[in-house]
Amino acid sequence: MSRIFICIAVFVAILYPMSVAAESPKGAEIEFQTNVIDLGELSQSDEIQIVRLAYTNTGDVPLVVTEVRTSCSCTTAKHDRGKVMPDERGVITITMDPSKAPEGSFYRVLSVYSTARNGIAHITLKAEIIN
Repeated sequence: MSRIFICIAVFVAILYPMSVAAESPKGAEIEFQTNVIDLGELSQSDEIQIVRLAYTNTGDVPLVVTEVRTSCSCTTAKHDRGKVMPDERGVITITMDPSKAPEGSFYRVLSVYSTARNGIAHITLKAEIIN
């Protein structure tokens, strides 16, 4: 009888951690429509450009975007506040002022900080700025 009990205890000890691991959440993940936004050719006298970049939480727990950093004063970004539930979408609104951008090839990187387990996401904004 005690051998049967020991066998059952060993069997449970081996299988229980596997079932707990299968049920534990993997975390939030952020997935963008695109990682590169091409504004094409712009004149420094053109109007301010506004792009709405959608993202989806492809993880299994709520996602929170905490900050979006831009790499120059000609570009700003605002993000949805609050939680984005699994399989739901959020939006980052990117504003670029061509009058403040240097002439020539324009490449800027936006860093998206969030609770996503896949770390900091990077979005590239590019354009050709003419005078």
